[in-house]
Amino acid sequence: MAREAGLHLDTVRAWRGRFAEGGLSALADRTRSGRPARFTPVQVTEAKAPACRLPAETGVPLARRSCPELASELSVRGITDSVSASTVRR
Repeated sequence: MAREAGLHLDTVRAWRGRFAEGGLSALADRTRSGRPARFTPVQVTEAKAPACRLPAETGVPLARRSCPELASELSVRGITDSVSASTVRR
């Protein structure tokens, strides 16, 4: 069954063990280590919106739809203080 679902057997065993120990609530996401997110989900959504709009809708030429231009637009619109073009690209 694990292979049918595209999961490794060890993953299935780990999740099954978590469920057996704590029930359905034990399957919730756990706190992750690492650096906390720099941008809120709202900022991420607002950053993706201009990139998904057609240039004709915004009046901006297609040639200006580069990552550096989008990063600049996010700062100008006040969505974020600063963001690099490489972050926008990712």
